[in-house]
Amino acid sequence: MASNPRELFQKFPVEPHHEVKETYADFLGLTSFDGSSLRIELLVARMEDPKPPAQPTGQRHIVARLVLSPACAIDLINQMNQIAAQLAQVGLIKMEQGQAKPQQKPN
Repeated sequence: MASNPRELFQKFPVEPHHEVKETYADFLGLTSFDGSSLRIELLVARMEDPKPPAQPTGQRHIVARLVLSPACAIDLINQMNQIAAQLAQVGLIKMEQGQAKPQQKPN
């Protein structure tokens, strides 16, 4: 038996559920870790019709909330670090002091 439960679970087959809807998000909202779960809010910006001469207005709406176990949060962090490394490798972002920054491309 695997010493790490994650190793055991990763051997389980993934059963696709096509009825699960996708959620699009523009922003991350409140994120918090309470010691037993990581909570993440996903937000989307919804604009209102502009009424000249006023600037366009809108609001950010919560469209989904994720609650992850500590093991899942660690898996998410590791996978996002791999994606960040790939994006940096192709020049889309650069890493500065552990933070991803958009790469400035000359026009």
